[in-house]
Amino acid sequence: MTEHILLERAGGIARVTFNRPERKNALSADMLARMDDIATELRADPTTRVVILSGGPSAFSAGADRNDAQLFGGSIPADEQLRLAEIGPAAVAAWEALPQITIAAIERFAIGGALTFAMACDFRVLGNDAFVSVPEVALGFPYGMGSIPRLVRFVGTARAKRIMLFAERITAAPALEWGLVDYLAEDGDVDIFAKGLAERLLAMPPLAVGMTKRAANAAVGIGGEPTAHADMAEILLCLRAMQDNLK
Repeated sequence: MTEHILLERAGGIARVTFNRPERKNALSADMLARMDDIATELRADPTTRVVILSGGPSAFSAGADRNDAQLFGGSIPADEQLRLAEIGPAAVAAWEALPQITIAAIERFAIGGALTFAMACDFRVLGNDAFVSVPEVALGFPYGMGSIPRLVRFVGTARAKRIMLFAERITAAPALEWGLVDYLAEDGDVDIFAKGLAERLLAMPPLAVGMTKRAANAAVGIGGEPTAHADMAEILLCLRAMQDNLK
């Protein structure tokens, strides 16, 4: 069976790579659970100081897999579907709580839930011709996994509404200008750029780096988005309503 998320560690840097190119790295329920497990594993690893999250050269990720019955299957009982839906918010929260510095290296696109994982990282590097987008509302349900508070924190209320309600593709220049990403890099060199940042961080005193991350996160209330449990229930309600309309 192909490993859909790769974890490699060397020299104080961990690389976590979405590895499902035939599905544009779409995130299945199993992959979300694995992301949670990886966060738990990394949290307990004192030798890893920086984590790079990427999707390889083909793309970062197309977001939640609409063909995954565990995430979108209407035949699953509502309580079981809600339990499965809560795997995503838990995984994102675990990544956001990592003590290591985390860097998302985004080639081509980060869509929906994939952008959520990128926002859970400390820094985001975007390819010059790449884009991010949130198509959930256009598909009939709200942006979940505690994503809305995170997006508002990055770009402000009006721009967050624009990104979500109009499902616009936000290209590199406005993404950088709005603060949704932190660095731009040449396409194909995003991972190299992210590694350069990681090496600069490794050269700094580890205790000071860790304390600075904790203090900065605490200053803006990062560490558990209060709406995460509610937005997943809202998504399920919208999905059920759409299924009822098709009957």
